Amino acid sequence: MMYRAYGMQYIWNDFKRGILPKFQSIEDAIRGMEMYYAQTAATQIRDNLLDWLKKSPNTPVGTITFANYERMATEAESNATKKEELEFSYIFELLEDKLVLYYIGVRQTGKSMEDTIALMTNYLIEPIPNMDYLMAKQVFQQLYVAKFMNDNYTPLP
Repeated sequence: MMYRAYGMQYIWNDFKRGILPKFQSIEDAIRGMEMYYAQTAATQIRDNLLDWLKKSPNTPVGTITFANYERMATEAESNATKKEELEFSYIFELLEDKLVLYYIGVRQTGKSMEDTIALMTNYLIEPIPNMDYLMAKQVFQQLYVAKFMNDNYTPLP
């Protein structure tokens, strides 16, 4: 989870700096951003992640903090409820990050923030000045992921 979070934060920063490639179609954008994510993970995150986690376990990266998930993972080793909670969190965070990655890709086709979010969620929203990675995840959490998980997730009995 942290590997992906750091990768997405890095990509968000590249997006805000305007250094990402442009795309002609949404399909090319999604494919291109998946490749960009893989490249970023391999070249920027992989060799640094353990050091970052050791030095800053309580620093939030997007919506997650390593220390919280490390504690949850330890509890999940002997507690089925905590294991399910961890698995749920993993899927929830994965969906948020995929949506943020695809949001960035669609924006790289020239679409506005509002048009991109409407295309992805079927909701019209007001512009969000200075949206950062955390806010982007929260937008998709509220407009898509929470409802999707509510409709499709069945807790263990």
